[in-house]
Amino acid sequence: MQAVILAAGEGTRLRPLTDMMSKPMIPIANKPILEWTVDILSDICDDIIIVVRENQKDIIEHFQNFSHCRFAIQEEALGTGNAVACSEKLIRDRFIVINGDEMITKMDIRKLSKLDGYHIGAFEVSDPEKFGVLDIRDGLVKNIDEKPQNPKGNLVNTGLYLVDKKIFDSIRRTPKSARNEYEFTDALINMIEDGLELKPFILGRWVTITYPWHILEANQLVLDQFGSFIGKNVDIRSGTHIEHPVAIGDNAILGPNCFIRKYSVIGKGCKVGNAVEIKNSIIMDNTFVSHLSYVGDTIIGRNCNIAAGTIFANLRLDEKNIGMNHVGKTIDSGRRKLGGIVGDNVKFGVNCVVMPGKKIWPNILVPPCRIIDKDIEEQPDLKNWKGEVREGYSD
Repeated sequence: MQAVILAAGEGTRLRPLTDMMSKPMIPIANKPILEWTVDILSDICDDIIIVVRENQKDIIEHFQNFSHCRFAIQEEALGTGNAVACSEKLIRDRFIVINGDEMITKMDIRKLSKLDGYHIGAFEVSDPEKFGVLDIRDGLVKNIDEKPQNPKGNLVNTGLYLVDKKIFDSIRRTPKSARNEYEFTDALINMIEDGLELKPFILGRWVTITYPWHILEANQLVLDQFGSFIGKNVDIRSGTHIEHPVAIGDNAILGPNCFIRKYSVIGKGCKVGNAVEIKNSIIMDNTFVSHLSYVGDTIIGRNCNIAAGTIFANLRLDEKNIGMNHVGKTIDSGRRKLGGIVGDNVKFGVNCVVMPGKKIWPNILVPPCRIIDKDIEEQPDLKNWKGEVREGYSD
């Protein structure tokens, strides 16, 4: 059995995290999203083809020595159909296709791999209008309705497929969609119209990573499934309390007297100072969270400095869900609790407060004693932030 992983997407809805890393390289429990999928497929498939853009050096360098992995290059962003077509010369016969931003259990993928015929992964959701809704009649998929205003059901496409080489002929005769892309689902619909029996395969668990808060959901799925991961040479100092499951990377320093609550992830080389509380958050490699800080339901990138007394607020007093801005539009996260999203190399001054759902782009210097109540995409004029800032960024 072979597998094709589609990993060439740009992940714009995950910015600022994807400004300095490919979407599939975002860590879940201290391992890239894509590596979780590769590890699962390695026990099921003898050949894994990862479709990437040529400039995704972080993916290529990370996986080039994985024994079952090789790469197909998508030269232009021409859609999922085109991405699958890039693997044609490497495919023998039947193969699994999976999006690189889906979290699906090994049990489900193994069951799928043993089936005959064409199958599409399906999952029941409460908001089907956000997905491709499957039109199922007499046990077969008859159509895939992308983001319909009035969905006919709540079983949706999960980006997991079992197909064979015949799909490539269908892709070649599939025209571009309204998005000016070649859609893999359109190629499947063409085959259905020609008489193909496409069967739904119902998944037990599924998380698709579209917006930043989905990273927290995927992280919880992994930690619930596998339990805690504690790296090498972790220094857990006196008075530190850990609620499992968590993931702690190599050479991390925790405490003294800090509280690491369940579903938290601390990356390699991180320091968490005295009397810090971290709750259901992801702190990426080599970031320092200084003393007397609180980080709740938050994602912080690599090489950041969170100075003393910084608070990431994660709850609205009016009891509404947390919204997050995306290109001028507020997206409802569906979550009552959601903190901030911080890109790589951000440096905070002391005693800052980041309000719920706010994003800070990479390489920003945040002056001390500030309330961050809007996204920060460009470096502010520090002199106009109540005085020139020369000190206060590190402990």
